[in-house]
Amino acid sequence: MAEVQRLISLPARAEDGNKGSFGCVTVVGGCENYLGAPILCGKAAYRVGCGLVELVVPEIVRNCGAPGFTEAVWDCKAFADGLVPERKNAVTVIGPGLGTAPEIAAKLPSLINSAAMFSKLIVLDADALNLLSRSPEWFETVPENCVLTPHPGEMARLCRMSVAEVQENRAKLALAKAAEWHHIILLKGAHTVIASPEGYYVVLPYVTSALSVAGSGDVLAGIIAGFAAQGKPAFDAAWLGGEVHARAGLLAADTFGNPYSVMAGDLLESLPKTITAYAKFS
Repeated sequence: MAEVQRLISLPARAEDGNKGSFGCVTVVGGCENYLGAPILCGKAAYRVGCGLVELVVPEIVRNCGAPGFTEAVWDCKAFADGLVPERKNAVTVIGPGLGTAPEIAAKLPSLINSAAMFSKLIVLDADALNLLSRSPEWFETVPENCVLTPHPGEMARLCRMSVAEVQENRAKLALAKAAEWHHIILLKGAHTVIASPEGYYVVLPYVTSALSVAGSGDVLAGIIAGFAAQGKPAFDAAWLGGEVHARAGLLAADTFGNPYSVMAGDLLESLPKTITAYAKFS
């Protein structure tokens, strides 16, 4: 195993490009209780440079969310059918606000399989991970080389261990499971760990309670997908996503003068300045 220490750069951006040049992010998620999760995810993808965002969501999410997110393409039929539509250069995020109702659990295999057919990368987040964890051999049913973004509780469920056991040696566990499951793992929390199946990893230096708020993970998933849609390899997209997400949290806390007042929407508002500062740094 080897910790990676090089600096990760932002995606190159051609001045004469168009929206197709910068990829598509398809977000599958949302339910009556979590209307905002896929919207936060999609907005984050746009904020980091993605050219097109499509939300595959229930009608209630579109009906409530469309007025506040006019830049998105909405597809409720695909969600009802349990399918991910074909999009060129798409990265698909499955899970933000998805819920764990029986009808959603029944759709998840179809959603993942269709995403595998049409996407260059799948990011599995939130309730997608919670639903998968119900099966001991879940990783045998998921195409390899996805990006998984569990928080410690979700990781505990996937590994069938306690949260305390997850937290005992986060890097070692993430590396072992990345190799066993054949996926890139971004284990969220203080000092986020990104581990690859090939045995290399990054431990981010950031610790801030500003990120400990509902919706923060949805923003992170969208950032990762947005970078991947623009051509970043999966591990680099996860690493860069973690960096930018953490820096946005620190900036938001600095803007307010405290970490208490930061909401997920504030992370979105901090992304432009974060990207500008990171571009100069890198």
